[in-house]
Amino acid sequence: MKTWKSELRSTRDAAATKAGLTGMMANPPTCLRNDNLSFITILLQPIGLIRTLAMRSGFFGMAFLGLMGSAATIHAADYEVWVSDQANTQGITAEAPSGTHGGAVRIYDSADLEKTPPVDNAVVLDVATDLFPTAKATTGAHVARIHGILPSPDHKYMALNFVASGHLGIVDGETKRPICLFRTTGTSTGRQNHMGFWAPNGHSIIVANQNGRMLERVDVMRDSGGAVTGFDFNAAASLDLIGGADRITEQPVAVDLNPEDGVACKVSGTVADGQATTTPTGALKQADGIRPLNTVICPIVASTSQHVFTTLGGGGMFVIDMRSTPMAIVAEYDMNVTRAAGCGGAEAAGFMHLNTGTPGPNISEFTLYRFSLDYPSAPAFNAANTPSPIAVWADADNGKVAGADIPEGNNRDAHGLVLVNNPTAETAYYLHQMDRIRNNVEVFGITSSRDNRTFQYAGSYSLTTTGACGSTLGTTRSNDPTPDLGDFSVAGQTKGKRIYVALRGPFPLTVSHAADGSCPGLGIITLSPNLTSGTLTQVLPTTVLDVGGSKNLSDPHAAIIRLKAK
Repeated sequence: MKTWKSELRSTRDAAATKAGLTGMMANPPTCLRNDNLSFITILLQPIGLIRTLAMRSGFFGMAFLGLMGSAATIHAADYEVWVSDQANTQGITAEAPSGTHGGAVRIYDSADLEKTPPVDNAVVLDVATDLFPTAKATTGAHVARIHGILPSPDHKYMALNFVASGHLGIVDGETKRPICLFRTTGTSTGRQNHMGFWAPNGHSIIVANQNGRMLERVDVMRDSGGAVTGFDFNAAASLDLIGGADRITEQPVAVDLNPEDGVACKVSGTVADGQATTTPTGALKQADGIRPLNTVICPIVASTSQHVFTTLGGGGMFVIDMRSTPMAIVAEYDMNVTRAAGCGGAEAAGFMHLNTGTPGPNISEFTLYRFSLDYPSAPAFNAANTPSPIAVWADADNGKVAGADIPEGNNRDAHGLVLVNNPTAETAYYLHQMDRIRNNVEVFGITSSRDNRTFQYAGSYSLTTTGACGSTLGTTRSNDPTPDLGDFSVAGQTKGKRIYVALRGPFPLTVSHAADGSCPGLGIITLSPNLTSGTLTQVLPTTVLDVGGSKNLSDPHAAIIRLKAK
């Protein structure tokens, strides 16, 4: 078995050449129909990657990916799969056997993935030494825990998100050269970047400062021809989701990693302290029984690039006008309407779909919502909890505790959500909702039919039937895939036939109560012809050894596809 260091050495030369670098279920679900509920957005793909895929017939309008990209990019024949491995790759010593910081980006080329069988020939980049070696000196902290990666709408740039250190890195997708490094605002409750989502029009990146309990924005600057000239962390746009005095402890930081490349990286303005503690309706932003913990989980941006559906760790949700400066709440939901810890969303058929997953150890949670896209522009705002979700799909075991109310290990966790499209089927879109604990996928059909108050449940499939997931160093379990964030194949010979998904390891660095698996790596799910089922056919294993070489610390969290320009 290759260690991470040997794997990096074996691929570093290839990286330099290729990238120009120098250095159904036991408890059936319930489908609720309630006029007082509205359907919340389902978070799509990886870690919440949100993409609105269009039918070739144009039935569902403009493709999310096509808003900024050329036709050549959107219909590219070749692609890469980028996997974020959260495991520490630096500071692995006897005193710190699991390391202190770093992580890896693993890049798989479609030319290798589409061979029979797929060839494991990833380019492996250490985020601390290959991409951001000056992070400590320039921002005050090493980059740590790369949680997810999302491409710009034209797939030119990749946003790298570091949940532990609060960094946002911008990397050129083609050359793999780092462009910018930002660090989010420090607050009295913390400083993180759980995930940064691109606006579909490519004009901004919305950053989830999770423990900081803030929503922040990086504006993308362009010349008259539309070419990117810079990335501006617009501090004046930051919205505090708690508010009050003495909240802001450190302003955001920007580092221009290549001043000669013509792309500027900067911070403009100042994050305001003493922001309002109440929403526009007069309710407290954060309060017990309403929204008890406003850690920002996944802010899903609508196709208009105006409204962002912001899920919260303790339950409840805000719809925020992201074009306003500062950004502004235009709709609010409490924990009695939307449950906690949603990190999956997708816009399709004219609605936003969101999920919610387990908020704590042994607690079962698997819910999908459908919401309207009709929200006002700031300063206008809606009354609380309006419009209500249009539809809700809730598992019968929601809220139950494994080992007490239900058998041990039988709880649920809805997390990664993948939107799959099929132009020829009667049901045009399918949502494949991963369950990290039960290792299965629930499938839902979505249409723009008159009856939008129900989900069309299309079935369930297990990722354990083939035995493709084995075991690794340090675990006694086998065939426990633990799927996290994934992406639907939209190019190459496997277009429309695969889901690529990150499979968690036995020593997870995030959400350890739900995300420990036996086969860390890139999973390949081969879909059935009607796209309502699938099987885990291959696992390309990943390895990061601890100091003693007895544990595989690798912890992939997200897999995302980057389309290559022709």
